[in-house]
Amino acid sequence: MNQLRRESPRIGVDALCWEIVDGEPATSLAVDVSSIGVRIERPYTGGPTVREVQLELEVPGIDEIMWARGEACFDMVVPAKASEGGPLGLIRRTGYRLVRAASRDLRLLKEYVLEADRLRRQREELELATVGGYARA
Repeated sequence: MNQLRRESPRIGVDALCWEIVDGEPATSLAVDVSSIGVRIERPYTGGPTVREVQLELEVPGIDEIMWARGEACFDMVVPAKASEGGPLGLIRRTGYRLVRAASRDLRLLKEYVLEADRLRRQREELELATVGGYARA
């Protein structure tokens, strides 16, 4: 049986991201990140999936913009709320694997993801301990 394993946890975020396609920036929203990739969403406007793009990503929690080369891993179009989906009422979700970036930027992103995951796990453990304490009383 083939088991896929992640090298890094995914962290849900709301961070600005720009895809540079044919020299033109397109604004999108990064909705989750890992140390090796990002998933972005933006209103669907048509057109093919570009296999490799330049990305500018606002590193969450840090006042830094990271430049990276992203390789599309998946691309899908889904229905959206009218306010989010643009004129067609659809959102395009694209996952990019970060294939090139400055070592410093990749290190910052990895540190952010690992620390955010550690804090999330601590919160979950505290919530379970609190619920467990109430259940015993």
